[in-house]
Amino acid sequence: MMTIFEEQKKKALERLRIMGADEEVAEIIEALNRLDDFYTTSSCSGRVALICIPEIGAKREAEFIGKWHRAVTKEEVSEAIKTPKKGEIWLISQSPILHVSCRGLEKAKTLLRIAIESGFKYSGIKAISKDNGKVMVEIMSTERMDVPLGKDNEIFCSETYIAYIVQKANFMLTRGKGKLERLYYGLEKLE
Repeated sequence: MMTIFEEQKKKALERLRIMGADEEVAEIIEALNRLDDFYTTSSCSGRVALICIPEIGAKREAEFIGKWHRAVTKEEVSEAIKTPKKGEIWLISQSPILHVSCRGLEKAKTLLRIAIESGFKYSGIKAISKDNGKVMVEIMSTERMDVPLGKDNEIFCSETYIAYIVQKANFMLTRGKGKLERLYYGLEKLE
């Protein structure tokens, strides 16, 4: 008979099979999911995105104008913000993020140590289940940028500034993705 942890892992792996994962985190996800004491519940290899929101904090109402899991060009961003939108337009750059369910606190602490040693300094324990001892670890780095560009179809900055912001967003994205390889090799300590 399967434990609750094993049942939840089976469901998570089925969702992953259907939904897929970003190519750049696929090896890490496979490495974690091969281990008996871990499974991933969500992941992103990092991204640059343009969003439109009614106001800060209205995440549920956010609409993606553009989303790239790779370096983006100024021209792509400039073209995407031309679409008429009501609300605030923000350019964001986010580091890779993984959510990993661990069987027990000791396994979670080991994974957390590996993540932090790999450069994912914002990693931490998100939740501990009383019922089955499952511990959710969030692996995340410090590379993040959120920049307002305009509101209600009015862009507040020049093309030169947009080029500068895109350059910085791409730098952060590349830097965050560089840590994925260190994490992948660090996971060998779990086997």
